[in-house]
Amino acid sequence: MSNWIVNEGLSIVVILVWLGLNGFLFVWFYLVYDVGPTFYYSREIYGHALAWARAPAACLNFNCMLILLPVCRNLLSFLRGSSVCCGRSIRRQLDRNLTFHKLVAWMIALHTAIHTVAHLFNVERCVDARVEANGTIQEALSKLGDGLNESYLNFVRSKVPNPIGGLNVAFTFLAGLSGVVITLALILIITSSTKTIRRSYFEVFWYTHHLFVIFFIGLVIHGFGRIVRGQTRDSLQVHDPIICAGNFTTWGPNNTLCPTPQFAGNPPMTWKWVVAPMILYVFERLIRFWRSHQKVVITKVVTHPFKTIELQMKKKGSRSEEHTT
Repeated sequence: MSNWIVNEGLSIVVILVWLGLNGFLFVWFYLVYDVGPTFYYSREIYGHALAWARAPAACLNFNCMLILLPVCRNLLSFLRGSSVCCGRSIRRQLDRNLTFHKLVAWMIALHTAIHTVAHLFNVERCVDARVEANGTIQEALSKLGDGLNESYLNFVRSKVPNPIGGLNVAFTFLAGLSGVVITLALILIITSSTKTIRRSYFEVFWYTHHLFVIFFIGLVIHGFGRIVRGQTRDSLQVHDPIICAGNFTTWGPNNTLCPTPQFAGNPPMTWKWVVAPMILYVFERLIRFWRSHQKVVITKVVTHPFKTIELQMKKKGSRSEEHTT
């Protein structure tokens, strides 16, 4: 038991910390969007699905930041060979880089599924609020932006009912179109990464895995549409939604207690999470490209029993030899 703790203890700690950070981000951002005045009116349209969409989005940012790091082989080799920063136990963790890569990938798949399903409900409610919510606060909020000096809350501006209205959102908005693209890319990457595909059709696995480039490009631009909007700080100072929500029919510039609320979209945040790992991975691929063009010299050929041949090779500029049989 003690040997198992020594060998596996750090791995368990790493996994627990990673799961704990995922849980913390999910709960924190769920409460940000489900409690408080900033997104009070947003919840009138979206309901609880708003928080269910935004919480996994935060976890997606975190895990997409991590997913590329375990496959930076040159970085891991450098860390593994550095006795200053890496002891024996840490080197063991670095040798399990692909296991952690797979765990992060499954976490991305889980949060993508939650995020996507929640947004399907969000789009349906936005379209319905724009088309069918007659005489309700949802209709009043959806009409904001139609007049002068008004900022909109409901990003759906056309009055096309579902399901056509929902399809318009999916394929005419930047967030919708990029979401469809990155979801399809992720489905192809995950389905082609199963053990059966990897063993029987490795080329399929290899080429579809490079769809991660499309995935990350779509991920970065996904939030630039700013479709999730909340009440601005300045507006909250003069318009308390808890007080004014029940008097939505009297909103207007002449109402000093409840003037028309103003809204703004959330600034895109994903690029702040993934830009550093993306740059690091670009350098990783450049180093691989450079090393692939280095000259390799066969220094020794050894014949072993059972028709086995050992090749000893040395790459120019490398101090160590590589052996293969």
